[in-house]
Amino acid sequence: MKFLVKIVLFLFITFLSAPTIISLMEDDDADISMIYSLNEEEIHKEIKEIKAGPQIELELPLVILEKKSKVINSKNLLRHTNAFGDIFSPPPENV
Repeated sequence: MKFLVKIVLFLFITFLSAPTIISLMEDDDADISMIYSLNEEEIHKEIKEIKAGPQIELELPLVILEKKSKVINSKNLLRHTNAFGDIFSPPPENV
């Protein structure tokens, strides 16, 4: 896993530093856009028009009824300590 992370980190740093290194090596205007261009974006395929019919939206009211218990088990209360006793801050003084 660490080896894979090192490879990805190396590629990322190389990608970021490549324009700077190329511009430092070549004094005349270097074409750095070759680094950033991707073949998939360069190829402009014919756009095919897809005709779609009217969409019907079906709205149904979603009601989820859950039975909520109102009984508090004392076993659950005993597992947790009361934090109100530990945290005490006096009220601010009135000006």
